[in-house]
Amino acid sequence: SRLCGYPPFYDENDAKLFEQILQAEYEFDSPYWDDISDSAKDFIQHLMEKDPGKRFTCEQALQHPW
Repeated sequence: SRLCGYPPFYDENDAKLFEQILQAEYEFDSPYWDDISDSAKDFIQHLMEKDPGKRFTCEQALQHPW
């Protein structure tokens, strides 16, 4: 499900879209994310971390307070 009503990556150009995904380039755009809790945003940031060594494991994700 989506917290804000749209996917984290979007571009009408597929090459640009794939580059955004590979670089983990996303934003919490206002006003869509204004009412989303900081805890939920923190959870998402850890799941979307580009560096696999810093990205949440399944166990870490399950232990997150959100």
